[in-house]
Amino acid sequence: MKRSRVVVLLGVLLIVCTAIAAAAPVDPQSTLIPLHMQVLDNGLRVIVKEIPSYPIAVVNIWVGVGAKDDPEGLSGLAHFFEHLMFKGTPTRPVGQVFKEVELLGGDANAMTSLDSTAYFIVVPSEHVRQAMEIQADVIRNSVFDQAEIDRERTVIYEEISLTKESLDSHLMHRVHQELFAGTSYGKPVGGTHEDLANVNRQEMLDFHAQYYVPNNMVLVVTGNVVAEEIFAQARELYGDLPAEHLPPQEYVPIPVLDGVVYLEEERAVNQSYILLAHPAPGIATRDAAALTMASIILAQGRGARLYKQLVEAERVVNSVTGSYAGYAEAGVFVIHATLDPANVDRFSEVVRSELQRLRDEPVSQEELERARAMARSSVAFETESSLNVALYLGSMESRGGVMAAVNYSAILSEITAEDIQRAATLYLDPNAYVHAEIRPEGGGIQ
Repeated sequence: MKRSRVVVLLGVLLIVCTAIAAAAPVDPQSTLIPLHMQVLDNGLRVIVKEIPSYPIAVVNIWVGVGAKDDPEGLSGLAHFFEHLMFKGTPTRPVGQVFKEVELLGGDANAMTSLDSTAYFIVVPSEHVRQAMEIQADVIRNSVFDQAEIDRERTVIYEEISLTKESLDSHLMHRVHQELFAGTSYGKPVGGTHEDLANVNRQEMLDFHAQYYVPNNMVLVVTGNVVAEEIFAQARELYGDLPAEHLPPQEYVPIPVLDGVVYLEEERAVNQSYILLAHPAPGIATRDAAALTMASIILAQGRGARLYKQLVEAERVVNSVTGSYAGYAEAGVFVIHATLDPANVDRFSEVVRSELQRLRDEPVSQEELERARAMARSSVAFETESSLNVALYLGSMESRGGVMAAVNYSAILSEITAEDIQRAATLYLDPNAYVHAEIRPEGGGIQ
């Protein structure tokens, strides 16, 4: 759906909140403690974070189905659901869900990724019971009216066009297609015009029956709520749903490149936009935390190596940043820059040199502590509201386990310079990556 601010925030959380999900002692200093969790008999996981100081409650349900699960010839089907799930049930006609939520003083929205689809309702805390009932009706009983499917198909076509117009989104889409070609992670989240034309009501009903089952869902509720009351209502609303056998999941291996792959195109822009991307491990790994810190050391903030060299010292790029983005089974390490096309070769040369340096020598203690502090503060800033706490907990539970979120700060404390060097050696080959670039038509500035 169109509210990009929430999607961006979630993207930040997925980038910086990476950690190992293996069983470990709970970090007593975690701001997420105490955290309450129950698993219903049918497999539905229910997570509650009581935040008495927040007058807002968030009811957030994550379904373990995303673009990677789209059937052949139906790319975009998982994403299509976020456009239809609030569009009517047998007891709530089209428009009624949003009307009821707004009468409660709330809002409703949804988002889709490669691995999962999330739906959330935000209301004043005193209306959390009504919000839970509305959401359960939506998740269980959406009717998928064919007229609404046809109407939303046009909206999705427009979204696809907007993604192509967004240079960063377009470059990242091309990187994913190249890195994960031939795997389920190579599917476009929004789908293609050709495949979306094939979506009909029966396809949606079949997909819903396969994936929208309790043992494939996580319910997260945050705010000024009482955990035991939430658990009791969750049992009332979802307890009668039977667990179902889920379709087999395709394993997505971490891609291996044997050289530099160039993806280049020209547009009516006045500078080059570049993404240098390396394949990386999934989010529930120790190496993911190490790569998050490596991205900060290389390219986040004024103290980063690439910023000091390329922006301040040589002045050959206008901006540079870096990040690790993790999914359930694989990830991407990205360096992004904007620059005069005449400086692309120098930019690439410096990046390759710094990647090799990460492999050859441990980072300094000062760099290590700076990266640790920035990673922690990013999470702190992005989990200041009930909504972002719910999105964080749900995203981590659906991808690698909620304990990875709880223990994130402690895991960062354990990452050493040697961990970063080892992760760089494994994943950041200076001679094997994807170079995706949009440059000015005719060569740009002379």
